Amino acid sequence: MDKRTLLAVVLSVVVISVGFMLQGLISPKSEEIATADANQTGQGVMAAEPSAESESTETQTFQEPAEDTTPGAAVVLSGESDERERKIIVETDLFVATFTNKGGELASLLLKEHLDDGEPIDMLYHGESDWNGFFVSFGKAGAVPVDAIFEFSRRGEYGVEFRRDFLAPPSADGKSYPFTLVKRYNFEPSTYMFELVVKIENSINEFPNLDFGGFAYTLGFGPQIGPEFATLGGRGEYRYYYTYEEGKRQNNRLRGQNLVVENRYVWGGITGKYFALIAAPLGAYELTFSQPVIEGLQSSSFMYLSRPVIKSSANEDRFLIYAGPKIKKYLGTFNDQANNPYQVSDLNLDAAVDSSALLGWLESILKFFLDLFYSIIPNYGVAIILLSILIKLVFYPITRKSFDSTAKMQALNPKITELKEKLKDKPQQMNQEMAALYKREKVNPLGGCLPIFIQMPIFIAFYGLLSKHFPLRGAPFFGWITDLSEPDSLINFGATTIPLLGWNDLRLLPIIYIGTQLLTSKMMQTPNTSTSKNMKMMQYFMPIFFFFILYNAPAGLLLYWTLTNVFTAVQQQATTAYRKTHEPKKKPGDDKKKGRGKK
Repeated sequence: MDKRTLLAVVLSVVVISVGFMLQGLISPKSEEIATADANQTGQGVMAAEPSAESESTETQTFQEPAEDTTPGAAVVLSGESDERERKIIVETDLFVATFTNKGGELASLLLKEHLDDGEPIDMLYHGESDWNGFFVSFGKAGAVPVDAIFEFSRRGEYGVEFRRDFLAPPSADGKSYPFTLVKRYNFEPSTYMFELVVKIENSINEFPNLDFGGFAYTLGFGPQIGPEFATLGGRGEYRYYYTYEEGKRQNNRLRGQNLVVENRYVWGGITGKYFALIAAPLGAYELTFSQPVIEGLQSSSFMYLSRPVIKSSANEDRFLIYAGPKIKKYLGTFNDQANNPYQVSDLNLDAAVDSSALLGWLESILKFFLDLFYSIIPNYGVAIILLSILIKLVFYPITRKSFDSTAKMQALNPKITELKEKLKDKPQQMNQEMAALYKREKVNPLGGCLPIFIQMPIFIAFYGLLSKHFPLRGAPFFGWITDLSEPDSLINFGATTIPLLGWNDLRLLPIIYIGTQLLTSKMMQTPNTSTSKNMKMMQYFMPIFFFFILYNAPAGLLLYWTLTNVFTAVQQQATTAYRKTHEPKKKPGDDKKKGRGKK
């Protein structure tokens, strides 16, 4: 390994590290459900048997936190209601949605076609908290959610409606006007989007005094989107807070617990590695993202849509909610009005799919061939092997030139050493003589570094692809490699971690990788070439350094990198063997004849 190769390796470490940084930037318990009379709930909608009767209160007050509450402004319950909590299920081709009539909230949203450990993924991740999704608060973001018991009824085959009467705070005339809060969920059988309608209506043609700091109510989602996760981080599961504004996606970074979106937006959403929950309100609402500390949950992700003050006796707001996989095929459905049941267009939800700003085009090319090979042999591990072979074949001419350049440089080492010794006190003349030597021998001193620089973008693009390509989620290869999009695990130590490193898994692929890296470095050394102690140290240090960088990398990425090492070594040996058998052997005095007249 000469100094130029060492420089290339060091630069590649920098490129990989920067690439990883860029990829990181682009970072209440219920009763058992039972079936109710189909005549009451209709097909696809079921109610549970009532739970133990709760304490009934004539009047219950819901206020915002002290800093946001207008003095004396309170919303109270009006009328009587059955105070038993019930569960209602709406099932479509894609969802099993479980609602509670306590607040008219969504308690669970199972994705029937996407599993974790054989169980459907729940898009509402509660942890051990008692929060539910799509709660309503009177006032702005952060107000206390309404947890009254609502009446509920079936609305069509895939819909359910909740309603409850309230009494608004006194208006300017001193009167408190009653109003009805209605929440209606409408599902379509074969789409990951559903509609949520929030209505506030008054039968006496007077608008209720719902003005809490300029807002009437807030529709909130929390405490977290699914699936279940152990930790959040750049390389594993993560949470991004996206909005679509002025024709492009914006990544809203929370530098505290709350962030209010100042600009107008088409939609806002909470996205993870493979799944997203996106809200597209058909109107102007203040959008707030929040990460409060929630007991029983390691990390929260809340989204609030705050409705400005209502100035009519009957008001209906419509929200379109996408909850499902980050796959362009599904998200892009809502760009064309003719292709979706909600008759909307140009939502551009597919902008939520993550892609590298610099190498997205290369990811797309790799994805095309990866899926092509998978269609031939339905195993993504085999597809990665075939793609690795294809990449090596495509770049073989460049690799061959690199091998030739390296061989010529190694053959010139004695002459270079002689020049350095002869002209060590005349650096300018030495550089001129070496440049003339390279030109005479037709050698590019950096030619051996070219393949390394070419494969770095491919390596980074592969990392991005393997980290985000949805079909790779849970895709096994064989044996202990059960998920090519995640690090492999031969042995899991449970709660025990390796001191200093914090690892709680023994991973075999990084060990295989470092073995092939060391073997490749050894095989690519040319006999009879002297190697300094520093160079020998770097020869072993760099693979070890990469070992720690890539220890928690996706298994598919390490599979590709390991195969690249093996194929490179095979190509090197094949090229060397071919050169020995086909290139003419030099005769004594050839070098002198070649250099005659060049003085």
